[in-house]
Amino acid sequence: MQKLIDSYKDKANVQFLTLNMDENPGLITPFLAEHQLSMTVLPAYSYVVDTLNVYGIPQDWIVDGQGIVRLKGTGYDNTEKWEQGMTEAIEKVKVAETVSTSGVDAKPQ
Repeated sequence: MQKLIDSYKDKANVQFLTLNMDENPGLITPFLAEHQLSMTVLPAYSYVVDTLNVYGIPQDWIVDGQGIVRLKGTGYDNTEKWEQGMTEAIEKVKVAETVSTSGVDAKPQ
């Protein structure tokens, strides 16, 4: 995840947020420091369980600029296939948004 975030760090039109489900939010900062991670993490246990009804983690969501969920995935893949797949999906959503904002209809994926 950090490699993917780093590859988009200079692109203002892509933002990454991590929703943390630990019941103790005090674990977040030490974990980030220990693993040298620079991602935005929101303590969100109640929100994830009560509002999103998510129980399987980790999950990856790509949400476009209009708030439409364009991709949802569950699970973890520690190979470069995950990073490549996420990059391709992000770029596909960005192209769809560009087409949509230029006056041509783009359908949700």
